[in-house]
Amino acid sequence: MRRAAAAALIAGLAACAAPLASDGSPAVEIDALTWLADTADPVAELVLQPATCLTAPEDPSVQRGALLFASPMLLGGQAAKARLSCASCHRNGRDHPAFVFTGISGAPGTADVTHGLFSSIRADGTFNPVPIPDLAASAGRSRVDRDSEGVLEAFLRAQIVEEFSGATPEDAVIADLAAYIRALDARACSAAPSEPQSWRDELALLQAGLTRPETAEDAYINAMRAALGRLHDRYAGPEHATLRADLVRISRGLADGMDMNMLKADLKRMKADLAAAEAGSFYDPDVLRQALR
Repeated sequence: MRRAAAAALIAGLAACAAPLASDGSPAVEIDALTWLADTADPVAELVLQPATCLTAPEDPSVQRGALLFASPMLLGGQAAKARLSCASCHRNGRDHPAFVFTGISGAPGTADVTHGLFSSIRADGTFNPVPIPDLAASAGRSRVDRDSEGVLEAFLRAQIVEEFSGATPEDAVIADLAAYIRALDARACSAAPSEPQSWRDELALLQAGLTRPETAEDAYINAMRAALGRLHDRYAGPEHATLRADLVRISRGLADGMDMNMLKADLKRMKADLAAAEAGSFYDPDVLRQALR
């Protein structure tokens, strides 16, 4: 099951050679571009994100929840095929004013959560997109009771199964997702309204996966491979071929039951490699801007 699901999620990792634009420069193939309104600035959207607002950023359960939140395979069904995750709509756990999914969104920043594309269970036959809430803001926090035991967990399970036709998630998965969402609170936001997107974010998610529970291992492995895929997309230049091949190797190793000590060593080495190549990656606004011309 793990191999089939992960292969469908990040099949593009199999090709280490970066796709090229017509002028010979590396093409930008980042999923987030798929969801952007035509009026949005793609460079700003891909190099910045809303400020982090977590009350317990060092809690391992919160960190694992963030890893799962960014995984398309968590939702399953058509969402997974479209590579859509919770984080696609709720960037860094917040909202996404520039989000547009054709046929699902009305104005930018909205989505029809009762559309039949993702699930027939909640489909109401009416096109009624609603604003995507900021899960850290008071209005977003009040949508579901986060304090009473089990209420948020039941809501999250229903969202995955009923709204997206996903498989019923294991209790450990729901517990970590709930921990992450409970920790989202605007009162804990960073001082600046936005912050850079970085390879460090993805590496932190990968490191969180090291503490994954064995009872729900597949969900975390798929989420870790998705994080590797996002890094793979950001380091697209031919000068990054070795790094991209290394990301592919680690991804395949995860699918084949890689030893955790080996993975820890890989992540430690990868930190230096990602930092050294950052200036030529699509995390660099100038490099990205040039590639998008």
